[in-house]
Amino acid sequence: MNSELLQTFLKIVEYRQISQAAESLYITQAAASNRLTRMESLLGVKLINRVKGNNTISLTSYGQQLVPIAQQWLQLTRQVNGLKEMADYHTIRIGSSVEVDQAILANILPPLLQDDFLLRFHLQIASDTDIYNLVDNDLVDIGVSFVESSRHKIVTHRLGEERLVLITAPKSTYPDQLEANSLSRYDEVFIPYNDSFCKWHDLCWEDKFPPLAQLASAIDVPHYLISERSWALVPESMAQFFLAHNFAIRILKLLETPPSLPLISITKSDKASSPEVKRFVLNAQAALFKSHQDNNFG
Repeated sequence: MNSELLQTFLKIVEYRQISQAAESLYITQAAASNRLTRMESLLGVKLINRVKGNNTISLTSYGQQLVPIAQQWLQLTRQVNGLKEMADYHTIRIGSSVEVDQAILANILPPLLQDDFLLRFHLQIASDTDIYNLVDNDLVDIGVSFVESSRHKIVTHRLGEERLVLITAPKSTYPDQLEANSLSRYDEVFIPYNDSFCKWHDLCWEDKFPPLAQLASAIDVPHYLISERSWALVPESMAQFFLAHNFAIRILKLLETPPSLPLISITKSDKASSPEVKRFVLNAQAALFKSHQDNNFG
């Protein structure tokens, strides 16, 4: 039985008027009447006597029998909810970039919540530099980034790697496989992921032209693929995210293999060994591996 219906019934019993019961519940009189009708329909009995022209109601014998049962039901419901409040929840505060959140964490965190009903996540979006600052200042318990940096009292751990894939507009004129010299920086939507990627990028493309656009994150790349020659290198999970959300992109094979992006977990040294953080790291590694197995572009 729906607790909302029982609560409405008991309020009607308390005030002896549907209008006052509705007012106490902050609902309309019509809504209260509808709830009462639904209860009577579910039970198959009449609960109150309605007299036309008289606002005050009286209970039928069935209604009188239901009152103590409804009271006990609501009391048990409150006790159950009280147990939830007393549960030993463990909250993990996570700092992440928007692309890591959308393309990776959004896939690996929900299954972790399903496996542990006491687990709670508090997610904060930030730049890669700010993620390290959040961890350093104890504002988050763990950060997740494509950038690995060395800092005092900060522990980094590799969760996995993200392969970079080449994407273009769906009607691009490029072949399915191509070399880097077939692409021009003039048409590139560029994201400087980390130092290793930028060094490799400089070897493949001379800095004769500024890129078509330089973005802080790959999340907006499809909006900038404005011509048949526009292109970008994005993490594999980001490309999968674009396809899953019906963004118009085409995935090509670049013969020169870009360096993979390390997906790094970042924690303070005094928290790195906590059970919550260790469990998150292990589960994230497993979920990330499975995600790559399922979504491998080959």
